[in-house]
Amino acid sequence: MTVIEQNNAVESALPHIDVWAIYLRKSRADLEAEKLGEGETLARHKKILTELAARKGMYVGEIYQEIVSGAESIKDRPEINKLIEDCYAGKYRGIIIIEVTRLSRGSQGDAQIIMDCLKYANRNQGLLVVTPTKVYDVANNHDDEEYMEFELFMSRREYKMIKRRMDRGRIQAVVEGNYMGSYRPYGYDILKTKTARTLIPNAEEAPFVKLIFEWSVNENLSARKIAERLDSMGVPTYTGDAEWSGATIKTILTNPTYMGKVKWNDRMQVKTMVNGELVTSRPRSNHTDHYMEYEGKHKDYAIVDEETFKAASAKFHSDRTKANLKLKNSLAGIFRCKNCGHTMAYQAWEKKPTTSPRYMHRQSTKCKVKSVIASDVMNAVAHSLKLYIEEFEMKIDNLPDVDENTITAQIEALQAEQRKIEKKLAKLFDAWEDEKISDNDFVQRKAVNNNRLEAIRKQMDELEDSIPEKEEYQERIMYLSDALDALLDETLDADVKNEYLKRIIDKIEFSRENDEEFILDVFLK
Repeated sequence: MTVIEQNNAVESALPHIDVWAIYLRKSRADLEAEKLGEGETLARHKKILTELAARKGMYVGEIYQEIVSGAESIKDRPEINKLIEDCYAGKYRGIIIIEVTRLSRGSQGDAQIIMDCLKYANRNQGLLVVTPTKVYDVANNHDDEEYMEFELFMSRREYKMIKRRMDRGRIQAVVEGNYMGSYRPYGYDILKTKTARTLIPNAEEAPFVKLIFEWSVNENLSARKIAERLDSMGVPTYTGDAEWSGATIKTILTNPTYMGKVKWNDRMQVKTMVNGELVTSRPRSNHTDHYMEYEGKHKDYAIVDEETFKAASAKFHSDRTKANLKLKNSLAGIFRCKNCGHTMAYQAWEKKPTTSPRYMHRQSTKCKVKSVIASDVMNAVAHSLKLYIEEFEMKIDNLPDVDENTITAQIEALQAEQRKIEKKLAKLFDAWEDEKISDNDFVQRKAVNNNRLEAIRKQMDELEDSIPEKEEYQERIMYLSDALDALLDETLDADVKNEYLKRIIDKIEFSRENDEEFILDVFLK
């Protein structure tokens, strides 16, 4: 019998075997150890845990390997989110980890998410947590639950201490003139030595930075005009975008790094509560008392002198993010150019009340789309929402009449047949192991039973899908109707309309085939 056939035989017996998951994640200590030459951490942990599983006879269904290190919250760790989702779906009997602290070092809320998963996942039976030194049964053992909570608490405390120590180290490094930004600024390369982290000019980009300042100061060019000139010269952008933007030029002209300074806390994180969730943002020009600016170790490699920098940056000192601004664009964040993907800007003229507001494409040398009257776009969006409502209503009308009780009974009958076939497969596996049947006979019987199992699963999926389909259509109609009513209600502010539209609309793409007509493609979530 081939290896593939043997593996298929093992898989056929899986309904009767507990399946386990392995979770791997690097810590900051691991990163430091790797720098000292102690080897790749995840590979070492993977070897330890797979050998542990083999010794204990645990079948590993999947290995979740977290590549992101240093993430502060669970939401920033995709693999742990996937693992939690799979655990609640009943995929695993437990989780195998190198140590408890790998699960969470975030906030108390993150720790509670982990504890809830360990207690209530696997269809409320809970999960076992297996480490090389101990097995935890949080759902059924009070001592294990308390010990796990204590471990997670101490892990959070240690994480906070490490973070504060690292923050102090970064601040001291900035005071000493080191460049501590995550990414290099355009025009410079990062140079790391044993005692410093500084900048040296990039031979290809630095001359263009100098030109940008000269054009701004000597020729009085605007940021947009400078961007257009760079595009016409064929100068590549920092990010690989097709063309330069005025915003990028502004960032360069107001960055003191180019006159030999280093800065820190330029854009500090601001946490706000939005719709019951804590949202983190980094608003521009958020210079607080924490803002730091010192002479950098790259002072001798400054691309522009202080006088030139101040002359250029002075043009933008009043260009700050204004507080308490009121949103005027109902399609903010969802209305884009189909050709290039850039957002369409809403332009109103308060001093010209007789001039209709318009949606305009930003200035571009490569994508030129004629502007459009805003009210025409709104009417087109409203028409699209009406068409979607009619489409879903038609789908509901065309749905076959179904009796949920009948469907449930059919699913239960199929589940009973599924269990019988699974028992047959287990007996078949035993007979093959005891050499009571030949390899060929085993493979043929297994294939027949697996094909029937696959057909049963497909039937159950189709039956299960037939129940919520009507509810899903009704929910979409409700969201579409709310968005349509909000869009047509002239008493509502733009921010309210925008919120209703974003609940159901993913994006709206704008394009033209000629200057007289436009096309809107409305995509739902």
